[in-house]
Formats: sequence, structure tokens, C-alpha cells
Amino acid sequence: MLISRRPRFEVFPPRVLHATNGAVENQEVARESLPDSGRRRAEQYKVFRDDEAPEIFDVEEARHQEQHLPDESDAALDQYYGLNLKRGIRGVFDIEDLVELLRKENVDDIFVCYVPEDLKYVDHLVVCSGRSYRHMISTAEFVRRMFKIKRTKGDILPRIEGDKSRDWMAMDLGNIALHIFSPRAREEYDLESLWAIGPKYDRESQKPHNPYGDLFMAQVPSPSRRAAKGRNVEIGLA
Repeated sequence: MLISRRPRFEVFPPRVLHATNGAVENQEVARESLPDSGRRRAEQYKVFRDDEAPEIFDVEEARHQEQHLPDESDAALDQYYGLNLKRGIRGVFDIEDLVELLRKENVDDIFVCYVPEDLKYVDHLVVCSGRSYRHMISTAEFVRRMFKIKRTKGDILPRIEGDKSRDWMAMDLGNIALHIFSPRAREEYDLESLWAIGPKYDRESQKPHNPYGDLFMAQVPSPSRRAAKGRNVEIGLA
């Protein structure tokens, strides 16, 4: 009589719901030693590891995490919050928009002067002070970045003149000439007096010769040829 020796049962590994790393390694070794049919059945189950398990917070913890996690989209928009991103009427920047930007950058002592039309230069001259070289260059770069956002076809992106200088930087924005000084250089060269009351009463213009002053005169029409009749513009610079 022939007796079948075919096993009546096949041994399968237990289903593992949670295990330490050592137990998982032992489980994987055991799986490799199974017959093909047993291995296929074992692969139907997923082994969970400690490092793969998500951390679940209660309601209060989840709310705290949500309030303190930075929102990248909000962070990107925050630097432009409250600023007019559309092109101005008189130029890429209207004077009010530029002043608002400079206030946002926390520059000191913003001065705005109207430039007479007969000079055929710009509509306004703006002078402000940066607290350090880093503050000055970051302000100039932000103005340039905003100009690029606001401009339309045909508007030429301005250069930052004097970007390596620690005392003075200037930008020609088309309808506005912007000057950013260090506090020391601003007090010494007093560009505001030159344009507000004219060269006759400006102490720097009355000096015999000032090579550093030529740097300013290269950026603006010489009031010595035409008397500057600029006047301050009231735009709420309280």
C-alpha cells in the first residue's frame, strides 16, 4: 500500500503588525527560508517599522504645530505686503509708491524734492539714509526688484550706481532720481540744500573744488547752470 507523504499543512509566518528593527530582520530571514507559496503569502503583509510610523498629535498639539509652522507662500508674499505692484502713472514708480517702499525698508530721513520741468531731468529727487552698507545695498536691490515687477515693455531696468561705495548709491528710475547715503556722507555733502535752496546757499557748492562732488554732479543737472527752484513736496512724510 502506498502512503502519501505530502504534508497536510504548510507553515506560514505570523502576521507582524509592529516590531523592532531586530525583530524585522529576523522576520525577513525567516521569509527567505519559506517555500515559494509561503513566501508569496508572506509578502502580502507589510511590516511596520518604528521609524516609519507617523507621529500623531492630540488636538492641542496639532493646533500648536499648525500655528508655528512657517507658510512658505506667505513668507514669499510678505515682503511685498502693502506695496503697489502695478506700474505707476508718471513712471514705473509714482512718488508715493517709492516713499512707501522706502518706509518699509526702514531707511532714515526721507527727503523728497520737486524738480522743475524746465530742467528736463526727472520729476522728483529722493534722498534717504541707510544705517549700514548692508542696509543701503539691500534697499537699492529691493527697489530694483520692485521696478522689475512693476515695469512694462519699454521700461529699462535701472542700474545701482556706486553699489560698491559705502557712502553713496544712486538709481535713475526714469521719473525719480533716488540717492541713498550713509549718515556721515549725507551730512557732509548736504544734497538736500543744493536742490531745495540752490547752490548760492549750499556750503559745498561754495568750496573751491570738491572731486567727490563731481560724482554727484554726474548724476544730476548742474544747478550752477540753472538755478534749482526745487521745493519740498508734501506727501505726508511725518
